[in-house]
Amino acid sequence: MSYRRKKLLALFFAMALSMTAVAGCTGAKSSTGNVVSSETETNAEETSAQSEAGTFSSADMFTERDLAGTYEESGAVYATLSDDGITGETDGVAINGQMVTITAEGTYIFSGTLSEGQIVVDADNAKVQIVFDNVDITCASSAAVYVKSAEKVFVTLAEGSQNTLRNTDEYVAIDDNNIDAVIFAKSDLTLNGTGSLTIVSAEGHGIVSKDDLKITGGTYDITAAGHALSGKDSVRIADGTFILTAEKDGIHAENADDEEKGYIYIADGDFTITSDGDGMDASNIVQIEDGTLDITAGGGAANSLKTHESDMPGGPGGGMPQNGERPDGESMPQMGEKPDEESMPQMGEKPDGENMPQDTTTDASGTSTKGIKAGGGMYLNGGTYQIDSADDSIHSNANITIADGTYTLATGDDGVHADDALIVNGGTITVTESYEGLEGLTVTINDGTIDITARDDGINTAGEKMELNGGYIHILAGGDGVDSNGDLTINGGEIYIDGPSDNGNSAIDYGDRSSAYVNGGMLVAIGSSGMAEGMSDSSKQEVLMVKLGEQMEAGNVVLTDSEGNVIVSYTALKTYDCVIVSTAEVESGATYTLTTSGTTTEVTAE
Repeated sequence: MSYRRKKLLALFFAMALSMTAVAGCTGAKSSTGNVVSSETETNAEETSAQSEAGTFSSADMFTERDLAGTYEESGAVYATLSDDGITGETDGVAINGQMVTITAEGTYIFSGTLSEGQIVVDADNAKVQIVFDNVDITCASSAAVYVKSAEKVFVTLAEGSQNTLRNTDEYVAIDDNNIDAVIFAKSDLTLNGTGSLTIVSAEGHGIVSKDDLKITGGTYDITAAGHALSGKDSVRIADGTFILTAEKDGIHAENADDEEKGYIYIADGDFTITSDGDGMDASNIVQIEDGTLDITAGGGAANSLKTHESDMPGGPGGGMPQNGERPDGESMPQMGEKPDEESMPQMGEKPDGENMPQDTTTDASGTSTKGIKAGGGMYLNGGTYQIDSADDSIHSNANITIADGTYTLATGDDGVHADDALIVNGGTITVTESYEGLEGLTVTINDGTIDITARDDGINTAGEKMELNGGYIHILAGGDGVDSNGDLTINGGEIYIDGPSDNGNSAIDYGDRSSAYVNGGMLVAIGSSGMAEGMSDSSKQEVLMVKLGEQMEAGNVVLTDSEGNVIVSYTALKTYDCVIVSTAEVESGATYTLTTSGTTTEVTAE
C-alpha cells in the first residue's frame, strides 16, 4: 500500500545464533603404535572457491572417498564394545575402561554397546575411518564420538547397520575444547555409507564439525536440544535421508572469522526438518541443487506474530483506517505526497536506523524462525520444497536466484525475501499463506509458474525496480497486488491479479517518482479504484483501465472486441470496482466491451 512506502520493505533481521556450552564422559587416554589404512584419497582435497557466478560445483564439494561410503576390511582394526570390557586393543588403539582412543591413521570397525563410554580420535595429521556396524553408545555428559585431533575423519555406516549415539545430561568440560555435541569434531568430518544412525542430544547439538561437515549417504534421525547438524566452515550434503528435530536450527553453518566460509551446499537428499529456530541457516551462501525438503520452522505460519493490522499506523484497533480513508496522523504523507524527513530512505537505498521495521515474527527470545536463511547469496537450482514457517520461508540478506524447483510455502511473513535482488528464472512457486508473497530490493521474474496468496502485498520491491518478463503469475492479495517502490516494467508473461477490495490499496502500485510500463504479455488486474494507478503513456502495449463506479461481485470478467470476439476471460475471486487489461490484441483507437457481473461497459483504447 502506498502510505507504507516510507518504511520500505527491505527487512533486516539480526541472527540470534548462539552455541550451547557443554562437555563430559570421563576416562584417561594413551597412545600406542600405528595402523595404516590401505584406503587413500583418490583426488585432490576439496576447495571452497566459488565460481564466477558465486555458486559451487559438486566436484569442488566432495572427494571420491567422501562419496564412496566403502571401507577396506583387509588391515582394518575390529573392536567390540561392551560394558564388561572392550576388546580389540592393538597398535593405534588404546582402551581405558569404557573409553577407546584412536591414535593412528587407519580403518577401525566398531560393533557392540556402551551404556557409558566414548570413542576419541587423537591422531595429528592422520586420516581416520571409523566404521559403525551396529553400535549403541551413550555418553551422558560428553560426546559419544570426540575427534580431538586429526587431518580428517570418516564415519561410515556399514550396510544394513542400525547405530545409536546419545547424550543424556549437561556437558562437562574434559579439556580446553567446548564439546557440545554427540559427535564433535575439531577436524573435517565426513559421514557416509548406507546404514542408519540415530542421535539423541538432550543438552546440546547432534553433529558438529569445527571445519567442514560432509554427509554423502546414509539415514539420519537426529533429535537435539541445539542444532541437529552444524559445520563451522560448511555443511555439504551429497545425499541421504534426514529426519532432524532441533530446538535451534535443523542445519547450521556459521563462520564469524572468514566471510567466504559458513555455507550450506546440498546436492540431493530427503529432508524432514522440524526446528524451533531456522530450518536451515548459513552465515554465507546457501546453494541447493536438488532434493526433497519438508521444513517446519518455529511451529509454522500459525505461530506468526505479524498481521496486516500490526503494520498499520497505530497498530490494531482504533488506528485502523476505514475503507476509502487514509490514516490522518501528522506523520502520514498526504495523497500524492511522499514524506521528506531525513529518515526517509531515498530511491535505491535501504532503510536503516530506528525507523527500520522490526522482525515481528521472532519469538520472545529473539529466535529466528525462517525456513531457509542465508547471510549471503542463495541459489536454488532445483528440488521439491514444502515449507511451513513462522517467519520468512526463504530468506537471504543478499540475493536470491531461483532457477528451478517446486515450492509450496506457508509463512507468517514473506514467502521469499531478498534484502537485495530476487531473480526467478523458472520453477513452480505456490505461496499458500503469507504476509507478503515475494519481496526484494529488486524483483525480476523471467519465467516460472507463480501463485501467491498474501494478507498484504503479493509482490513487493523495496525501492528500485520490478521487472516481469515471462512466466505465469497469479496473485490474490489483501494489500497491493504488485507494489514497486521504483519503476514497474512488464515485458511478457501472463499476469493475473486479484487485488484489494478496499480503497486503501490497489492491484498495481508504484512509486510516486516512478513509472509503470507494459511492453508485452497479458495483464489482467482487478481491485479497488480508490488508489488505482494507470500505466505510462510510454508503454509499448495498449492498456485499458476501467473504473466501474460500483462494487462488482466475484465472477467472470470478459473483454470482447467490436465483433464479439473474446479477448480476455478471467474469473475474479473477490469484489472489485476497477479493471486493468493489457494484451497484444488490444489496439489503439478500437472500442471494446467489458462485461462484469452482468454489467457491460464500452471502453476505447487510447
